[in-house]
Amino acid sequence: MTKVVTYIEIDVPYCALSYGTSPCVAALGTTGDAKCFNTLRTCQDPANFDNAPVTLRFAMEGCDYLPRDVFALPCVQSVSMSPGVVSLGKNLGERATLTVTLKDFPSSDTGPAGDKYIAERGYDAFKQGTYWGKFRARQPYVRGRALRWVRGTVNGGAFVATETRHYVIDSFDGPRPDGTFALVAKDVLKLASNDRAVAPKLSNGRLGASITNVATSFTLLPVGVGNLEYPTSGWMSLSGKETVAFTRAGDTVTLTARAQWGSTAVAHSAGGRAQVCLHVNGEDPADIIRDLLVDFAGVEPAFIPLDAWKLSTSTYLGNVYTSLICEPTGVETLCSEIIEQAGLVVGWDDVAQQIKLDVLRNVLPTAAKFSERNILPDSLTVREQPDKRLSQVVIYFGMRNPLESLDNPDNYQCTELVAALESEGYYGSSAIHTIYSRWISFPSRAVATRLGSILLARFQNPPRKIGFSVFREGVGISPAPIGGYRVEYAGGQDMFGAREQVPVQVTKLNPKAEAIDVEAEEIIFAGVDPGDVTDRVVILDSDQYDLFLPALHNTNYAPVTPQDVLDGVNLTVLVQAGTTIGGATAGTSGFALRIGATGTDWPPGFPIKLVVAGRLRGRAGNGGNGADASGYNAGAGQAGGSALHTRHPVTVELLASGQIKGGGGGGGGGANLVYIPAYNKYARYAPGGGGGGGGGALSGVGGTRGGGNFPGGNGGAGTVDAGGAGGAPGTGQLSSTGAAVPGSGIAGGAGGAPGQAGTAGGSYTAFGPYPPGNEQRNASAGGAGGAAGRAIDGVSFCTFAINAGQRAGPEVN
Repeated sequence: MTKVVTYIEIDVPYCALSYGTSPCVAALGTTGDAKCFNTLRTCQDPANFDNAPVTLRFAMEGCDYLPRDVFALPCVQSVSMSPGVVSLGKNLGERATLTVTLKDFPSSDTGPAGDKYIAERGYDAFKQGTYWGKFRARQPYVRGRALRWVRGTVNGGAFVATETRHYVIDSFDGPRPDGTFALVAKDVLKLASNDRAVAPKLSNGRLGASITNVATSFTLLPVGVGNLEYPTSGWMSLSGKETVAFTRAGDTVTLTARAQWGSTAVAHSAGGRAQVCLHVNGEDPADIIRDLLVDFAGVEPAFIPLDAWKLSTSTYLGNVYTSLICEPTGVETLCSEIIEQAGLVVGWDDVAQQIKLDVLRNVLPTAAKFSERNILPDSLTVREQPDKRLSQVVIYFGMRNPLESLDNPDNYQCTELVAALESEGYYGSSAIHTIYSRWISFPSRAVATRLGSILLARFQNPPRKIGFSVFREGVGISPAPIGGYRVEYAGGQDMFGAREQVPVQVTKLNPKAEAIDVEAEEIIFAGVDPGDVTDRVVILDSDQYDLFLPALHNTNYAPVTPQDVLDGVNLTVLVQAGTTIGGATAGTSGFALRIGATGTDWPPGFPIKLVVAGRLRGRAGNGGNGADASGYNAGAGQAGGSALHTRHPVTVELLASGQIKGGGGGGGGGANLVYIPAYNKYARYAPGGGGGGGGGALSGVGGTRGGGNFPGGNGGAGTVDAGGAGGAPGTGQLSSTGAAVPGSGIAGGAGGAPGQAGTAGGSYTAFGPYPPGNEQRNASAGGAGGAAGRAIDGVSFCTFAINAGQRAGPEVN
């Protein structure tokens, strides 16, 4: 006859060594008055504790059909479970709790994890104390140890496990006055609780002496803490006020950059804390959560199927995230932020002994169905959740300074509002949800927009909560944690009264002896497919300079692979109206926007579309300096920089409001002129004017006027749309008397408008009132005007689907 048996198993630390036998150096009378019990609490040589965990097994009290091949103590009075709750796209949810109540009893200290030296004790162990009383004294360090709830069958004396659920011990209570002892266990995600795990870990180093706001090094105290706790390079916050980049050798810290990540360089006092920061740089959210759980919460790597996680995030999400975390922050908080902002669901599968992670998305039409045919009678419940409705999602992103408050709007560069305002009229009120994101970096507006769109699509119409029960066996469907299914019932109808199948995702499972109670939430994304990562978008809606598209893409999405190309992944870059993407470097080496190169930056065949509604502008060239009165040193104008550079095919849509223009060249400096009359030994000298700056992004600076007692004017600075005027000419001066000779100088050349060359500086202008032929002119040529910046370097790679805007400047290659 087959019998159902339930066990509780726990793993406790137990030393494999024998007391006083090498390498154990414990000795009676020296390290203790009695031998240990091979436990951590009683160990007299902790440095040599050789842990060989032992499994203790406990069966239900009064069970008279224990299998012969399994040793178990029949002392379990009850097993009570409060199932965990998965929070879909919100946080880490609620932890499952398993409470095991056991009866205390006399014990002879034999069996697993028993007393190795029982024969040497001066008492009868069975008559002295009880099992759980001695357990508490010897094994107090069980928090975080494995506990398993095993269900199986016994047939013919042999035990077969049919289900094992895995937890970690959280606490114990007892022995109580009523003779019971309780073990309380949680699911493994309890290890990530904010009161147990933080990231980064607290750094114990401090400044050995005060430093100024320009100091470049300091020494850590206490001595030796550098090698113990600090990496050889990275990011560090000083006194909670300034973020710095550093390298380290021993306890000596070299500050390679001060005032980073939006902070300000300030002086710091001796004893100020030196906290290592956690830098997450363009990482897949699966990797981020894995590192937080394993490296900072101590979760076993074996519990995390990272390949499966990343298959989901790469297939249905594709975004990557960046942040600098400067202060120890709860791991649960950080994981929950990522879960919400990436649209994930994370939960513990206590049977598979794995943490599951998936991207929230639509439930497939072919998903398994629960209906009256397999749902237990009278178990179905359906509840509306009006408090979950959203009509507006406000996202603050692009954090300015990670040392400042997370929920202060002033600490963010950007805001994204995604709203369904018409729904507010339908429902009679607004429902606003605000997110302050440390993970969405500037300028990743497309990532913020996707987040807001998904949340609004999911909660614009509040989802229903559906509960039901199914038999453990015989229904053909075994509900799984975070599994997606469809539920059909008589009251679930569309507007025509026809029965509908409600897509749901499981949020809670409560296993019972014969049945499983299921709780699930309706999954609907109105008008949005959250799993579509084919059409990638980069939105440029604020003025920026020197952009390299591959790097910009990789701050938003995972790098493009050849398989992505086969899967139809594409990229659209939108330069919004009113936005200027400019170059910060003049000349042919400067570019406002670099698309990248095939093979080096993008796989062959990867489609990129560039939509320009704003301005792509090269850096303008500076004006040349005017020649000094006594010199021949008129400066040439600087060449303008390029607007667009590509060595990868790109489809360009240049809208009517859009511009692609190279930077204007700077004007040349005006020449000087030395005038020597044929019949007069006294010379006259005139300095040249400065060249005008070119027009364009980061407009050109005007050239400096030539030196002399009566100098002319500096060249005018360019503007976004025009070059600056050339500087006025200087005035000549008689060498005999020093008197000025009006109208005797040479002007600088004007700067070029965007995409235009600068004008050369003036040369050989007549000097003074004397008639030609009776004088000698020694004049240098004016400075050359700077070349126009290129509109496009790589025009052969461009296909203009729309060409309604303005282009100015050479187009080459």
